[in-house]
Amino acid sequence: MKRKWFWMWLLALALPVVSLVAIQIDTASGTSIGGGGYDLGPFLYSWALVIVTSVWSLCSLAAALLRSDRAASQRAFGLTAIGAATFASILLLYGKNLF
Repeated sequence: MKRKWFWMWLLALALPVVSLVAIQIDTASGTSIGGGGYDLGPFLYSWALVIVTSVWSLCSLAAALLRSDRAASQRAFGLTAIGAATFASILLLYGKNLF
């Protein structure tokens, strides 16, 4: 895994996470998802964050385990650690929206 691919993997995590977090920051400006007197936006976007980060982390773990080059494997394990930290912080910040 060359450095270019390392940054591409990080970008593949950062873009959806930043987008989904930005959507949740300003929840009062648009119409609600789900209609009625309640808004499903935080619930759906929080679950989308959890799904994106968990799938990304599992894919980076698989890439780390399947690499034969030691340096590339270590970089992929670093990506897995970044994904796990992102997953944990999302659960801490948005865990209340999941239920």
